[in-house]
Amino acid sequence: MFKNLFIILVIGFLSLSPEVCELVAQQSSEEEYIKAELFRAQELAYSNFDDAITTLTEAYLYTKEHKIPLLTAEVLYTAGWIYYVKGMYDESLTHFVEARNLFREQEDFAGEGKSLMGNGLVIQALDRHKEAISIFNQVLKIYEQHQVEEKKASAYINLSISYIEQKEFAEATRVLEEARKFAERYELTSILHHYHNKSGEIAYQMNEFDTAIQHHLAVLNDADTKEANAWEKSYAYAGLAQAYLAKGNLRLAETNALQAMDYARGSQSIWDLERNSAILASVYEARGESQKAYESLRENQRYRDSLYDIKTTQQVNVMHLEEKELENQRLTADMELKETELQSKRIQIIALGVFALLLVLILFLTWKNYKQKGRFAEELRQKNRVIEANQATLVKRNDALSTLDEHKNKLFTIISHDLRSPISSIQQTLVLAEADLIGPEEFTKLTGDLKKQTDATLVMIDNLLQWSHSQLDGVLVNRSAIDLVETVSAILSTYEAGAAFKDIKLKHHKPEGLPRILVDAGHLSVILHNLISNALKFTAEGKKIELDYEQQADELTLKIIDEGTGMNAEKLQEIKSNQEQILSKVGTALETGTGLGLMVVKQFLELNEATFDIQSTPGKGSTFFVSFKTVPADTDL
Repeated sequence: MFKNLFIILVIGFLSLSPEVCELVAQQSSEEEYIKAELFRAQELAYSNFDDAITTLTEAYLYTKEHKIPLLTAEVLYTAGWIYYVKGMYDESLTHFVEARNLFREQEDFAGEGKSLMGNGLVIQALDRHKEAISIFNQVLKIYEQHQVEEKKASAYINLSISYIEQKEFAEATRVLEEARKFAERYELTSILHHYHNKSGEIAYQMNEFDTAIQHHLAVLNDADTKEANAWEKSYAYAGLAQAYLAKGNLRLAETNALQAMDYARGSQSIWDLERNSAILASVYEARGESQKAYESLRENQRYRDSLYDIKTTQQVNVMHLEEKELENQRLTADMELKETELQSKRIQIIALGVFALLLVLILFLTWKNYKQKGRFAEELRQKNRVIEANQATLVKRNDALSTLDEHKNKLFTIISHDLRSPISSIQQTLVLAEADLIGPEEFTKLTGDLKKQTDATLVMIDNLLQWSHSQLDGVLVNRSAIDLVETVSAILSTYEAGAAFKDIKLKHHKPEGLPRILVDAGHLSVILHNLISNALKFTAEGKKIELDYEQQADELTLKIIDEGTGMNAEKLQEIKSNQEQILSKVGTALETGTGLGLMVVKQFLELNEATFDIQSTPGKGSTFFVSFKTVPADTDL
């Protein structure tokens, strides 16, 4: 950052001088006085900072007293630059913001653009280059919208500095070429000097040392070099020094490095001194002059420490300033909103008054001209339009009610199917207790099971309602990473009482380390409840049901193995191919069903990119295979 900051200071004044010249052209005594004060403050900025601020304070009070807002904005803008040169970024940013607001109020878009440019340079000086790039692009948009073509050159130069700091040399070269075009078009000699110096820096970074030397010499050998200030010459000599050092020409490297130090001391630029002393130390080290290299390094460390202190302090100050600015913006927005609301209420009151007067007038005219057929005809047409609109509204509402009724019927059908098995198992357990077929200890144990099964059934009801609600606008799928083993265990616990009632053993294998699956949680609940309840329904007393898992490359398969009645080939084909309601069979304990369960299972599996298969032997049982996509190991879900 520090090796570029000295250029930033000069570029801002390129935007200042033309505005001051415009003030001179207006030939007023007040403007002449302010113009002289601004130039005097600029000259004092590097030699006597306190006098420069005093001069600007007097100019500011003068413009406020004589109510010249544009000149007040110019004073604030100049103060921003002088504070910036001094390294007081918080004060600089404050004055740039005030100047920008005042320029904007006066619709001076050139002034608004250059003040925003000052904001960007402060941010750039704090190494916040992405923010600075964004600000400079905003400046270019302002200049483009309001055809302030000449000022674009400075914005492009500032963009190149941030791009170079971020090592984006292609972008830096592009914007430098744009700066060169505008500099040549408007004969901006100083911008051309910056173009060559920054192009030389890019060439040096790309190890194109001869090209770098050519660019820096273009600054020093220019016929208009007398216009180049100490900063520009210091940067050019420093660029030559580092290029000659890289080429091994230590004599020329030392000569140019010493020249760069002389100009940096003349301009009192701490950023130049830090950069140039580091280059000089490298030259002495290459020449084997250890004592001189050590002295230069010590000097460089002093400047580096000073820059660090300045940067650290000003970063904190600018952050506080930005927080205050955001708070001010919020308060301003609140005030504007309240003012808008107040204005709106005023308008409403006025409108109501006007409306009341108009209403009285209309009533009077209506009473006076009630015999006019045209008026009645128009009123009749208006009433007809209202009736037609109401009829259309009624039709839409009837359609909506019909749709809701269809969804209601679908909801009750699904709930009656998916809740039948859990509620039936609870009922069967209660029948045993009522008939005193179980002892006190077993009843106590079954009470806990009933509580667990009731809680789980409520969860299933919530899942069903969530799914049915999604049907109002079509089936929605919200897939997430789910632990299949854990989910199966939770749902299986709701069927323990029903299994105990039929003396069916539930065996759940729980291998560790299985990957999570990608599925909609509500859909998964419906799928598992249907498959497990069907297994219990068609498994005879004294038999068992096993649940196991099989892992493939990118899938995890749940196997539900029962020792039930099994199915023949015809029934298997019907289940696999039919997408509608399937005729349900009576269970081993005379359980009944609607035939909707497997239809819903197949629909939800398809929506979740899962697959479904059945192997069955009549009289021996069935195995259901449900395969889900697994979540990749490197995915954070």
